[in-house]
Amino acid sequence: MDEKTICVTQKVIGDTLYIIESAVSSTAKETAYDKLKRMILNAPANLVIKKAS
Repeated sequence: MDEKTICVTQKVIGDTLYIIESAVSSTAKETAYDKLKRMILNAPANLVIKKAS
């Protein structure tokens, strides 16, 4: 079974309270940094595919 670590953070900016909830999976195969990097680097290729169709 997938165990997740849950983290809740509160941040006040000006007069607004932001509540951020994050979950980390113990079975994840890549980090959030690695996933975002992959998505950013693949974005130009995805745009070319969408334009072609």
